[in-house]
Amino acid sequence: MNYFAIFFVLMIIFSAQNAYAQEIPLWVKNSAGWWAEGAIEDADFVKGIEFLINEKIIFVDTSNSNKENSESIPLWVKNSAGWWAEGAIEDADFVKGIEYLVSNGIISVERKNVIDEKFMIGSFDLSNAGPFEGNPDALFTIIMFSDHQCEKCVKWLLHEKEVIDEKLIDSGIAKFFILDYPMLGEDSVSAAEASYCALEQEKYFEYMDILSEKYAGVQNGWASVKSLTDYSKELDLNYDEFDNCLFWDQQAIRVDYNKKVALAHGVVGTPTFFIIGPDTEVEKIAGSQPPMVFESVIKEMS
Repeated sequence: MNYFAIFFVLMIIFSAQNAYAQEIPLWVKNSAGWWAEGAIEDADFVKGIEFLINEKIIFVDTSNSNKENSESIPLWVKNSAGWWAEGAIEDADFVKGIEYLVSNGIISVERKNVIDEKFMIGSFDLSNAGPFEGNPDALFTIIMFSDHQCEKCVKWLLHEKEVIDEKLIDSGIAKFFILDYPMLGEDSVSAAEASYCALEQEKYFEYMDILSEKYAGVQNGWASVKSLTDYSKELDLNYDEFDNCLFWDQQAIRVDYNKKVALAHGVVGTPTFFIIGPDTEVEKIAGSQPPMVFESVIKEMS
């Protein structure tokens, strides 16, 4: 190990005080390697560090972080990132080094507001769900667990949902949530993440409509990262922001969280629906069912 590595470790030992790391996603290590090789810019790598901090994968004091006056990132940091990507430096050491850089204002990050409170309806944790449709005071809640590559899900949203809207949602009887249960491949995960990247620019429902319109099967390119990014142009979204969001998997934890909610409630396929009543009683509806089934369940629960 050369001088720079020794210097890096010494800085970790004497300067990092409160770094804590969960399991760091593999894409972060891949990106560190690309950055060390010059394949991505400093600003793009800092986006990755922002993600780690905002998602509480690492805990860092950002009080000295100032986006207007960041120093140039020292060369030894880039060297160390490369060694970490190659496995020469442990995860914990890399995290502590990042804490030092952020806490001392060498790397500046934009700290997002993070809401720690859970949003529960009955036994369902909807803290990471997208926006819902309907009256927030509606007595009934309909939750749909869906996969964007699921043909039955898409057909239900394009056809049956229109009747559900008219009879239950728009009338104020129920509110409607969609939660992620990506089970048909990597593109299902990417599409779910893309919907939340659109949410960051207040185009969640519009982007969800595009995903339904563009549906063309499973793992055949229509929901690839490139295609998903191209769709953002149709909504006049900020392309660079959307591309960074999707490239850095900034919504990956959110999607995974919703999948865990699904698994906790016994979801094994899509679409799966749950209707929650005013007394938190729950009825499960499996499969792509017609509107009369939902109306009948709500009538029985009333």
